Formats: sequence, structure tokens, C-alpha cells
Amino acid sequence: MMFLVLAVLVTVTTVATVALAGSRSHRKNDPDATFWYVFTGMCVVAPMILIPAMSNRVLSCALLLLAAGTAVATQLWCRRHADLLAATGHQAELAAAFTQISHRHQALITQWSRYELDPGAAIDFPTMSDVRVPETSALIRAVTAANQLQPVTDARIVPDTVHSAFSLMTDDGVATYQRAVAELEVALETAEAAARRYQRG
Repeated sequence: MMFLVLAVLVTVTTVATVALAGSRSHRKNDPDATFWYVFTGMCVVAPMILIPAMSNRVLSCALLLLAAGTAVATQLWCRRHADLLAATGHQAELAAAFTQISHRHQALITQWSRYELDPGAAIDFPTMSDVRVPETSALIRAVTAANQLQPVTDARIVPDTVHSAFSLMTDDGVATYQRAVAELEVALETAEAAARRYQRG
């Protein structure tokens, strides 16, 4: 019975010590906190292990092994949990970046669509619909390239669209998409400038 009580106390104290030493020191940005948490934890655990040694060395050794194993297991769990949190935070950053780029992409598509959907704009700037014009042809290629890089986020196609689309985002994927949208913006500006020159004759 005594061993069971001591084992529970040693386990709980060891877990608390390792967890606090690993998490609180990083949150406070104070490396010395690790030492003090470990020191305090050892001051609590040591008597639980050493005092039984006066009457039963086997019990003391078993408690020591239990404390060591618990410390290692807790450290591994804390490291895995920290890695998971970091990955989740990075995924959220990628999602935010993707959202910003996607909004700019849609704004450019809306700006370009005006020349197709607005009869007045189509009459005033006919070259914006003429793929024989080099600038317009380059614009169409840029539109196609950007659209191909945008993940599907239609709720009718993919359930839980935000998670489904963003979970596929990577650093390279977001960077490539950003370059494609930037190239689309440049191509649209160039095509519009050419259309205005043609309008002025």
C-alpha cells in the first residue's frame, strides 16, 4: 500500500516538474526558470525516494526507476505536443496568407471580367477580348496559371472547405500562388495600358 501511494506521488510530482520546466520557462522567456522548477521538483521527489531506502532499498530503487521513466516519457510527450502546436500555428499562418492572396486574385478576376461582361467596356476596349493582341494573350495565360493554383473551396464540392483547402497548403504552394497572382496583376496592368493606347489611336 505504501509503495502504491509513493508511486502515485512520485509520478504526479515528476510529471508536474517536467511539464512546468518545459512550458513555463519558454512562455516567460527565462532559461533560469527551468533550473528552479527542476530543483524544486527534485527537492519534493528526493525524500520520497531516499527515505524508504533506509528500510527497503528495492522499494527505493523501484521509485527511482519510476521517476526516471516518467520524466523521459513526459519530456517526449511535451516535445511532441510543442511540435504539434507549432505545426498548427504555422498552418494558420499559411491559411491567413492564402486568404489574403485569394482575395487579391478574385479582385483581379473581377476587374478583368468587366471587359467581358460590361458591354460599354467591351466596346471601349475591344482589345481586352482579342487574344490576337500579345498583351491580352499574356493576360489570358496569367489568368489560367493563377486559377490552376487556387485550391477548390466551393462548399458544394468540398465539405468543410476552409480546413480541406488550407490543410493542403505548404510554404512552396503559397509562394507559387503568390507569384502567379503577382504576375496576373502585372499582365492585367499591361493589357489595360495597351487597350488605352489602342483606344487613343
